Amino acid sequence: MPGTSRDGGVLPPAVASAVFLGVRHHSPACARLVRHAIETLRPAYVLVEGPADMNDRLDELLLGHRLPVAVFSHYRDETRVATSWAPLCDYSPEWIALRDGRAAGADVRFIDLPAWHPAFAERADRQTNRYADAEARYTEATRRLCAHFAVDSVDALWDGLFEVAEPGDGAEPGVGAEPHDPGGLRARLDAYFELVRGDAEADPGDRAREEYMASWVRAAVARAGERPVLVVTGGFHQPALRALSFPAGGPGNCGSDGTADWPEVPAPPDGALGGSFLVPAPSGSWTPSPATSPACPRPATTSSCGKAVRAPRRRACCAPSPSGCAPAGSRCPRPT
Repeated sequence: MPGTSRDGGVLPPAVASAVFLGVRHHSPACARLVRHAIETLRPAYVLVEGPADMNDRLDELLLGHRLPVAVFSHYRDETRVATSWAPLCDYSPEWIALRDGRAAGADVRFIDLPAWHPAFAERADRQTNRYADAEARYTEATRRLCAHFAVDSVDALWDGLFEVAEPGDGAEPGVGAEPHDPGGLRARLDAYFELVRGDAEADPGDRAREEYMASWVRAAVARAGERPVLVVTGGFHQPALRALSFPAGGPGNCGSDGTADWPEVPAPPDGALGGSFLVPAPSGSWTPSPATSPACPRPATTSSCGKAVRAPRRRACCAPSPSGCAPAGSRCPRPT
């Protein structure tokens, strides 16, 4: 019945409207969290950060391609050329959201502005990765965290806090956590991204994107009735998106008749060419990294301070597969 998990447990009140999962792109831990949330919540809609002009091609995207693939977006007019790509692999949270959401019977949709939109103008060049981590553009908080935990990069910081754990390091996932948040990972991610976002004002492009994504959330909640809506976006956008989606304090303000119209998808202006298409992932996009390999030494976040921040959990495996772990000895590829 609506408002309960598959095992009969009552879900938290937010689940009756929208559940916001802030993720890091290409994070195996986040991919597993998304999978678990879909299995537990059985949402009516799964909304994913990605170009909304690709929604008419989602059936093509989900045909069962050999990964990695990418959504390639382009734009050309008399004065500007812009291209970008959104890579997807089998441990991308966005891919898991689309694939598992569709398999669970949810209506899945991309909800972000097209990548050729002026909101992306400051980042538009011929090699732009749409899923580059936004926190790299707002560096003060991550710089302080890296210094605090004695690591030399945001990747090492992330791996130590979320991807890597020592065997027997603590409790089983799900102990003391919400039904859709095994091991309290979602709560820790929320705390991390709240800190990264802080009081920083988003640039005009990010603000326009977040307002547009929030309009999709409101429409989905209005249509979903008593069933939940799952929203999967980059974690940097999650705090603002949560506030923008329900500015008056609750989902009741977006209408209860289920007739809210979906936001209009921007189209290229007259005389311009633009769109989003499925392509193989660009060559050289994925390189092996020892950072999340069980065989490599753990980063400096094994200190007592690091353990105080990281809640106990199992060792993270390298990719969300049906068995739950990557093949023995394999390494987890990460984007450069």
